[in-house]
Amino acid sequence: EIMELALVESPSNGRVQVALARLEGRCNRRQNKSGKTAARQRLYKALKGNERREWEGETDGRLFNVLAKVEIKSRKFKEAKQILNRGMERFPHDTSLLNAAGQLEILLGNVTAARTFYNSSIALQPSAPALVALAMMELRNPEEKEGSSNYNSAKAYFERALLLDPRHGPAYNAYGNMEFQQGNLTLARDIYRKGVQVECSDPASVYHGLAKIELSMGNIDLAREILLMGLKRVEAQDRMMDSSRHERAVFLVHTLGILELNSNRVVEASRVFNEGMVNYDRCSQLLMGAALCAIKLGSMEKARSLFDGATKADKNHAQAWQAWGVMESRADNMTAAKILFESGIRNCNRHGALWNAYGVLEGRLGNLDKARALFKRGMLMCPNHIPLYQGLAGIEMREGNLVKAKKFIGEALTQDKTQGSSWLVAAQIEKLQGNTALVDLILRRGIQYAPAEATLYRELGESFVQKGKINEARKILEKGLEFNPLHAPLYHSLAELEARIFNLEGLAKLNERASKIFNTNALISSQFSAEAWSSKLRMGTPQKCPKEVDALAGKDDLHTSNDDNSENFPTSNNNNNVNPNEITMLPQSLYNDNINVNIDETPSTDNNGDSLLANIEMENELVQEMFQEDTFSSPSIDDESSEKQ
Repeated sequence: EIMELALVESPSNGRVQVALARLEGRCNRRQNKSGKTAARQRLYKALKGNERREWEGETDGRLFNVLAKVEIKSRKFKEAKQILNRGMERFPHDTSLLNAAGQLEILLGNVTAARTFYNSSIALQPSAPALVALAMMELRNPEEKEGSSNYNSAKAYFERALLLDPRHGPAYNAYGNMEFQQGNLTLARDIYRKGVQVECSDPASVYHGLAKIELSMGNIDLAREILLMGLKRVEAQDRMMDSSRHERAVFLVHTLGILELNSNRVVEASRVFNEGMVNYDRCSQLLMGAALCAIKLGSMEKARSLFDGATKADKNHAQAWQAWGVMESRADNMTAAKILFESGIRNCNRHGALWNAYGVLEGRLGNLDKARALFKRGMLMCPNHIPLYQGLAGIEMREGNLVKAKKFIGEALTQDKTQGSSWLVAAQIEKLQGNTALVDLILRRGIQYAPAEATLYRELGESFVQKGKINEARKILEKGLEFNPLHAPLYHSLAELEARIFNLEGLAKLNERASKIFNTNALISSQFSAEAWSSKLRMGTPQKCPKEVDALAGKDDLHTSNDDNSENFPTSNNNNNVNPNEITMLPQSLYNDNINVNIDETPSTDNNGDSLLANIEMENELVQEMFQEDTFSSPSIDDESSEKQ
């Protein structure tokens, strides 16, 4: 009512119109209606009225800016571009419109056009958001400059941004993350701490980044304290004003919840997610976090209800579809799992892990042709998703097509040598071809490129044991525990080795060492390792297709014919006489989606060009860990669980 009165006094006031649209959106969400639709309608109505009144003294394009961002969130890029063009025509000197146009061009992949908009904005008035955007472009799409690396150029942009605005949170966030990616942890921590000290206008991104640094260094308790401090700061700020960054606190809540879940503090994690949902209702990420907690607490029906809410709140939340589908497949609800994977792919067909999970499911059911088709289609849609290549190699290995399997895993390693599971598959192929001399060499090379992949150490250790090289085997297994002290199968392999030589003293020490880390109670975190995960989840017996999933059925089946782009993929043959039962591929985390989205690199949707936080990477890792044994393989796989942070 107060804002309506303000509009009577100043009918074309963009600030009031935007605030009123946001308020109307929030009110609708609390009534379980579409807040985005209500806000969009209000903004279009205001825009039409302002144009009719010829703007009556309005001096900036705030209304165009916000409306364009609403369309961007709805993936309506054409409409957003039209709105921004109208705004820039009306307000040619509004730098926020130029920045928004630059952000849109980045989303559309037009790097040159984006750089032009940002440089035009800086020419009119230098600003921290534009400089941060240019810095990020230097990191992702460096401009050719002789004698200047993209790292140095980005660093210069960040420093200049902080000189212009010492309290610009996204600048600290992006700058700190760049140093983190370069391995400069101490420098990254100093940057984030400085952002905290100056009390940034956008505290969530800075506290989130600092917590991420502490987590990477193993300081779990300190990271928890930082996230709690950040939540207090953000909530206090939101109480004082109807901030456009109100939902930024969601990412702090989400990160804190995941931290507690990874720390095996399941009840505490559930409390964090549920309290977050009270303050930030209809948030898909928080609903999914609560669902994962429900799974670990054994409440499958509650988890199903929460997943249903998450996918309804955001049908493009790929990880929610993925985790829900895997949960149903674990409970032998295969029909439900297929429907969920298909629904997820229909809404998020660029999410490689969904294609991969569906392919794995069909492979396990023995539908190898359909599995192959899904992997191939996934590779076309997501050519950089390495687990798809691993899954396709597994299919070819299972059918004895080792030459093709080697081709696909070779492509995977060409794209990304840091994926340890690719090296495992490559070693397995050589083993099946009888090239035993190459197996150890490949495993050693894998450890060189993926030193944190514990299964590489385990496989190499087993190889040494088979050759009678006990001391070498012990050394490599111990080295694996140095890199990943929470990988349970390494303790198992080491125990088998000591038992083989009747080293009872070594077995006793190993048992004492393991008992300090792993806890059999899923609700209590180990005193010595807050990072230890609980043992495998136990699911119930097969059930009928749940009503939440049944409502999604009836859609057209996905088109995954083997004829799709057949010229790009060789047809299957069985020239190699290999017994599928001999294949013993090691467990691979094929349900993981290794999208490298850093917390500062998601394109902005804020008015001032701030970078959005994204917890996609953490969410992917969590889904991977909770469903780790669900990988494509032959029946002879060692199905032991692995416990990692």
